[in-house]
Amino acid sequence: MKLRILSEADVRRVIDMSTAIDLQAQAFKILAEGRSVEGLRSFATSDQPPGIAIFNPCFLKEGGGYGIKVVSDFYGNEKRGVPRMTSLVALFDGETGAPRTVMEGGHLTDLRTGAVTALAARHLARHDSRVLAIIGAGRVARNQIEALCTEFDIERILVSTRTRARGEELLARMAAMGGRIPADIRLVDSPVEAVRVADLVVAATTSHAPVIHGADLRLGTFVAGTGAYEADMREVDTTTIARATKWVVDSRSDCLEFAGDLVIPINEMVIEATQVAEIAEIVAGHRPGRENPDEITFFKSIGVPVQDLVTAQHIERRAIEEGIGTLVEIGGDIG
Repeated sequence: MKLRILSEADVRRVIDMSTAIDLQAQAFKILAEGRSVEGLRSFATSDQPPGIAIFNPCFLKEGGGYGIKVVSDFYGNEKRGVPRMTSLVALFDGETGAPRTVMEGGHLTDLRTGAVTALAARHLARHDSRVLAIIGAGRVARNQIEALCTEFDIERILVSTRTRARGEELLARMAAMGGRIPADIRLVDSPVEAVRVADLVVAATTSHAPVIHGADLRLGTFVAGTGAYEADMREVDTTTIARATKWVVDSRSDCLEFAGDLVIPINEMVIEATQVAEIAEIVAGHRPGRENPDEITFFKSIGVPVQDLVTAQHIERRAIEEGIGTLVEIGGDIG
């Protein structure tokens, strides 16, 4: 039995952001049609060293294959000089269950995290959006910028971050990327300064307190929360949710349990859980996207396993077509 091993460099060779955005549309169409089985997300924690392992499985029906992504988040790694978060994706044959491919999962996660925001903005933002506000300057912020600049003709990007050094590093990375990243990308002194002039507003932080306030939003703004992932964390305030006319998530079950951006306003009875739509419903045409230019729309993502599986299977197909990766004989045949 042979297993294909794909490094981060291999993954980067066979997929780009534009493709990743279209793949998210396919993934959520599969989800809307009930053709996937989302396995139970599970966690294993470690006190010493402090860290967590997250296991995200997904199965495609009718022999479409299955996979699992394993994410490790070890909080002390920065002191060791290694990345805090690492990830692997394993793919298995849908007919036999045999393992087929293992690939580095960090770049895949970066792509699909940015791509799903761009997909949501395709349906929820004004098509003439030109100014992007980013709150945060880490890895998530980078992929949000790339994805939205791929989907829209962005002319100006305003970045607000707690640490100026990290903000300057982000600007340097974006300038080096080139392509559709505009030359006009700058740091501002506060989130308010960025938000009040933006068409697209993205929070990419792990903040427990709101960094985006609804009073600062212009009519017609698309807002996305892409960082906070626990019920007591929130990147946008209740006024943002109250002013919005559409509230869309990648997973209703996950976001209505773990996304404080929505859990808290629902508990405050500002909106009802039934008003929250899934992006799969909008992609499939079951619920409307933006309906007028003055709407404020809100999108929250935590990550859905079918996104990883569909993206990984595309990467695997392209790697096979181009003969990329390392094949390893692993044995394991049981007679």
